[in-house]
Amino acid sequence: MALAYTRAEVKDRVRSTWKGACNVTLPSFTTRFDALNAKAIEHDIRLGAKMGYWGTLVASECGTTFKEYLQFMEIAAGAAPKGFALVTHLSFDTVPEMIEAAKLAEKLGFEGALVSYPPSFPAKSAADIVTFTKQIADATDLALIIFGVATWGFRALHPSQFPPDALEQMARFPTAATIKYEANAPGMISGLADVLRRCRDHVIVQCPLEQYAPGLVEWYGMQWMGTSAYDSFGDRVPAWFRMLHDGKWKEAMELYWSYQPGREAKGAFHASFNGANLIHRVGWKYLSWLHGYSGGLLRMPQMRLNPNQMRQLRMGLTSSGFKLPENDEGFYEGRIVVEDDAALARNAAE
Repeated sequence: MALAYTRAEVKDRVRSTWKGACNVTLPSFTTRFDALNAKAIEHDIRLGAKMGYWGTLVASECGTTFKEYLQFMEIAAGAAPKGFALVTHLSFDTVPEMIEAAKLAEKLGFEGALVSYPPSFPAKSAADIVTFTKQIADATDLALIIFGVATWGFRALHPSQFPPDALEQMARFPTAATIKYEANAPGMISGLADVLRRCRDHVIVQCPLEQYAPGLVEWYGMQWMGTSAYDSFGDRVPAWFRMLHDGKWKEAMELYWSYQPGREAKGAFHASFNGANLIHRVGWKYLSWLHGYSGGLLRMPQMRLNPNQMRQLRMGLTSSGFKLPENDEGFYEGRIVVEDDAALARNAAE
């Protein structure tokens, strides 16, 4: 399936069809970690669609080789139901790898791409960021998610941690779809207001942190948010986000507040690795497993998830009224177990 739109259609398509919440799908591996577990990945893609997500980010940064990530994309494309959007994650060591992944995403009919900046890119000015990103924008027709976050190490270029002048220029790229804004801590809302003023005529300006979404919907009608591990809270995030846009504010806020203990537990968990400039993907994998996703560990090196952390996360979700597995024993291997590469090949042939 080819790309469903042309380069010239990106802006209009995004305004008309990007509506909802975009979660994140992490890869699953065989028990020997020698190959991807296709059946587990397919399960997660379909479950995300069933839970009402607009689509999902097919995440890199999870221990896959570059070749395996391309396979991950292919598996996701084969499993995605009609109408469920896929976003490729352009987080690799080099620009040629980013472009290769984007080109495959086009061929597979992906909806968009999340732009990242590798450690090998030492930006010395806002212009450098624009030039780097333009290489990607010129090489692919995919709708781009421009990611303004402190992770990239751009603090020296602007106090907000991501130069707003760069975001303003990149929003005008023909294929710029949305700005995913998480910069300017602790005044994120002020930074978001500035970016909204500068860029709203060109892209969807949004913050992916679900705890802010009701205010942003009320404030300026934020129609889409992502990408993030909203599945940490099952299907509740896309449900209340949709309710807000349907004018069912009271019902939406009741659902929003229903998992506040889980939200607080996840927030405390994230605070425990603040400054690492790396997301605890195994923790995300565990939270999604509690809601029916495949689970299973990621290939090392990854941050370790210890039993006390699991206990605290579980307690938050239990207090939020979620029905969870009785214990955590099944998480480590995952719900759909494939022992090795040969077994995976046999399963694929069935």
